[in-house]
Amino acid sequence: MAIQHIEQFAPELPQRSRVREFADQTLAALKLVPDLTVDNSQAVSNRAFIGFLIGVFTAGLLLLLSVNTALTSGAFTLENMKLHLAAVNDQRDAMLNQVATFSSPDTLATSATKLGMLPQLSINFLDINSGSSK
Repeated sequence: MAIQHIEQFAPELPQRSRVREFADQTLAALKLVPDLTVDNSQAVSNRAFIGFLIGVFTAGLLLLLSVNTALTSGAFTLENMKLHLAAVNDQRDAMLNQVATFSSPDTLATSATKLGMLPQLSINFLDINSGSSK
């Protein structure tokens, strides 16, 4: 009976020392922190924060509007330049067609006859050594 009585208390001794070690570790890990509550006089009011957000939102919208306006005006300028380029290309094509018409052999022959030139009926070759034509 005495042995049973000792065995009953023997397991409790190591458990008490484990609990005490655990308590010592827990106490060492805990620290006191200062009170971090804020007085109402120091807190930022909700109205000021909402006003700040509205101001940032308004500034962003105005910036977006100005960028959009600049891009739109650039698009109109680009469209006007494209139309001007198309008109210049049409004029160039018309002038090239006119030059091609004036430089055709029939038109050149008609113009030469009006100026008093006569068509050459035979081909003459020039001999450079003798200075004569054949």
